[in-house]
Amino acid sequence: MSGSGKKDLTASAVDRQNILNNPFALKEIERATRIQGISFEGKSVLTKEQVAAFFEVTPRTIDNYIKQYGAELCQNGYEVLRGNRLKAFKLGASNEDVNEIDFVNIKAPVIGII
Repeated sequence: MSGSGKKDLTASAVDRQNILNNPFALKEIERATRIQGISFEGKSVLTKEQVAAFFEVTPRTIDNYIKQYGAELCQNGYEVLRGNRLKAFKLGASNEDVNEIDFVNIKAPVIGII
């Protein structure tokens, strides 16, 4: 912890996990950053393209982080959708009128969500 009382989330997987398991904190993060998640199975999720746009990096950069930190990201909610869950996600996204730029290839057989 720094002198200001704030936690360094880059140094603690436990602190990151605590935030990601706190629905109030996630709502506040969405509000403060103006990130518009996609409602799916009772949660607000983001596509890889949305995350890349927010951080002003390429989707390939996000892929590299997923490869490097995959275990922690999966613990914190990253998953790849296939089959019926993918169909449900696409249907929900289209019902929410999600910007098509958030789907590089909506016909993709899998989509990673965070």
